[in-house]
Amino acid sequence: MIEEILKKIARFSEKRPVLVVITILIMTIVMGSIASNIRMETAFEKMLPQDDEAIKTLYEVRDNFGGTDIVTTAIKIVPSESSEKVTDIRDPRVLELIDFLERDISSVEYVTSVSSPTDVFKEKNNGVIPNDIDTVNHIYNQIPKESQGKIFNNDYTMATLYITSDSGSDSIKNTQLITEIENRVKEAPIPPGTKVILTGTPSLRVLVSRLMNESQYITTVVGLLGVFIVLLFYFRNFLSSMMPLAPVILAVIWTGGSMTLLDIPLDFATTAIASLLLGLGIDYGIHLMHRYHEERKKGESIEEALETAVINTGTAVLATTATTTVGFGALILAPLPTMQNLGKSCSLGIIYCMLAVIILLPSLIVLNDKYIEPFNKKLISKIKFLKRE
Repeated sequence: MIEEILKKIARFSEKRPVLVVITILIMTIVMGSIASNIRMETAFEKMLPQDDEAIKTLYEVRDNFGGTDIVTTAIKIVPSESSEKVTDIRDPRVLELIDFLERDISSVEYVTSVSSPTDVFKEKNNGVIPNDIDTVNHIYNQIPKESQGKIFNNDYTMATLYITSDSGSDSIKNTQLITEIENRVKEAPIPPGTKVILTGTPSLRVLVSRLMNESQYITTVVGLLGVFIVLLFYFRNFLSSMMPLAPVILAVIWTGGSMTLLDIPLDFATTAIASLLLGLGIDYGIHLMHRYHEERKKGESIEEALETAVINTGTAVLATTATTTVGFGALILAPLPTMQNLGKSCSLGIIYCMLAVIILLPSLIVLNDKYIEPFNKKLISKIKFLKRE
């Protein structure tokens, strides 16, 4: 039954290689377009079981009392060659900066509240920031000891501004929030010798999102180049080395599109999906190509060799796909959503690798051996002939 299906697939790919390639190319373009909208998940709470009481309560607190995510803005003293540099965080210019940021950032979208130490000094100084450090020290010394540590650090080199937001776990909202706050900071009157640094949950989520994108790009590119070099040493032919890679690349794109359609996000686990599929899926194409070349060496025609390779290798590929899919599918039963997402995406990706190898690779082999290679040989012969003349 399975062998008969594989035989029909092989014969169709042999007779209609252009149709197969064009159809799969169109499908890949569509899935690639969909994959560009894949959702990225960087929120820690989304990676935990959503039915856990602590997670449910977190969402209830957000709904009833506003945002729980705090952007901690640190104002630090840093080295400077300016003669007017700040040497003490209690400098009135620093308090003016903090007061400016508090008022300016309050209007940023997704910001629910901003709190800073300037409120205490203004309250005890007729509603304005003190204009000399002695007045600042006088007011500061009146503050209870247990509260002083919340205003400045012990060596007076840092102060903080707390920005509460309701951006939640949405990566787009977090990026917009942090970008806008950074823009407001750039416009602020920052005195020499000081630096404003954003940290806290939303800032870290944006950082994680950027690092995930960079990691995915680097690992995918390095993986592709590494595998291609190995294939080039093995097949000793550029096109023969590229052909086993094509189905895996397409499978990665299809998996990305499917993840978008199924609302499976890119998170700490699934961001490695491209590298995983590259390492696991490349075997299928190598086995089929190797068997095809073996049959050709025996004297079989392109059609006969391809049919033998697809039937014999395809059966093993189907069995391997089934076992690998079941293995990754077991992750769906894990309590952590990140593991579930990895299981779903890897299972889909492995199935796509198998389908691409069995359906697309035979068509690529036919096009290469029937048209591209003969054309290249004729072209090389003509070039050699012209050189002789």
